[in-house]
Amino acid sequence: MKLFFAILAAVVLLLAGGIFLLTRDFGEEEPIPSSDPVSSSGQLVRQEPLTPTMSLEGEVLLPGFTARGNEAAPGELSGVAGSAVIKRGETLPALVFSQAPDQTTATLAPAAGGEPVFMGTLEQLKDFSPEKSGEYYLDLWASWDGREEGFAGLTGYRLSLTYERELLLEVDRQEVPQGYCVVLRAGNLPEGVEKVTATTDLGFTPTFYPYQGEQIALLPAKYSSNTGEYHLTLTAGEESRDFTISVTDGGFDVTVQQFNVDQSVADSTVNNQEANIVYEQVTRPLKNLGDPEKYWEGAFQLPIDKQYVASSSTFGRIRVINGSKSQHAGIDYPAPTGTQVYAPNNGRVLFAGYLQLTGNMICIEHGFGLKSWYYHLDAVEVEAGQMVKTGDPIGKVGATGFVTGPHLHFTMSVNNVYTNPEQYLASDPLA
Repeated sequence: MKLFFAILAAVVLLLAGGIFLLTRDFGEEEPIPSSDPVSSSGQLVRQEPLTPTMSLEGEVLLPGFTARGNEAAPGELSGVAGSAVIKRGETLPALVFSQAPDQTTATLAPAAGGEPVFMGTLEQLKDFSPEKSGEYYLDLWASWDGREEGFAGLTGYRLSLTYERELLLEVDRQEVPQGYCVVLRAGNLPEGVEKVTATTDLGFTPTFYPYQGEQIALLPAKYSSNTGEYHLTLTAGEESRDFTISVTDGGFDVTVQQFNVDQSVADSTVNNQEANIVYEQVTRPLKNLGDPEKYWEGAFQLPIDKQYVASSSTFGRIRVINGSKSQHAGIDYPAPTGTQVYAPNNGRVLFAGYLQLTGNMICIEHGFGLKSWYYHLDAVEVEAGQMVKTGDPIGKVGATGFVTGPHLHFTMSVNNVYTNPEQYLASDPLA
């Protein structure tokens, strides 16, 4: 009996399975699930490429601005994404993008405010170093055009870069002939330090002027200085450098030159107390002036036609005039009255007029306290305050003031110290 019921149950199961197979529609297949995301409406949704990242020395930084699309424009950067210190001799630290940008734009400006010191590409910035130490903000923009299904848009970062450059305090020479000058330089000044000073036993206090990112001063060795060693200390902030300056022989003509000036001329000029007082009253303030701009360009030119440059009264030569011994503080160029005199370089006319001691005189400031002087002129063709260029006519040779005959007395000075014009005729002192 049990066997009968088991057989009956098996038959029922077989019949039920056959009925299921007969009723199923084999013409339809079940869909295979898709890997693409779908919207609520069943439409496919395109997945946007990820925004590229940038890392500084291995640290991933958050951009201060991001915009998608090829037409995206830079906006306001928020916050500082990262910082780095760049010491003297080091280059910009590595800035690495997860996807190389198609274009970068970098702007470097002082963190305290002011005009940018650099504008260019990130690649160009790697070779740049600001002239002064301190903190700077780097605003860096990177853009992508979206080729090959990549990101299209731009990102912006603001980085704080502190440049630490070694303080530069130097002289262009440590041996200087009598009547020549030494160029003092100071650069890479610490943040907040603007003033540089020089102390020396050469009997002169130099003034520093800003020039091409540095501070520049001219230190003259007087033509009357004894040869030997002198001391110089340059100071910027709390740091100083000491130098030894050796003053060497100036190569002056050692033969004594003697001649006489008409006594009436001497009595109205060099022997006249009022003439000397007026000369000091006029020239002393001029000598103390120094324009903070370098007007001159390159080496100086002769102020007179070269056919008249032969001179027996050279710079530094000892002369005995009417029994009085002195050392000549310029070069005398004998030439006929009316011979044209030219500006030897660019400058600003400080004085153009008549003084009883020197006759018609011109003084030109060439910048940084460097001046040229012209005595005994027959005519003056410029006026005080006028800017002149190299080769401009400024006057005519004459025989006014304390003279024996027509000639041009030409000299140059660093403030109140007369220096040998030959130095400047040979080359630009700042070259």
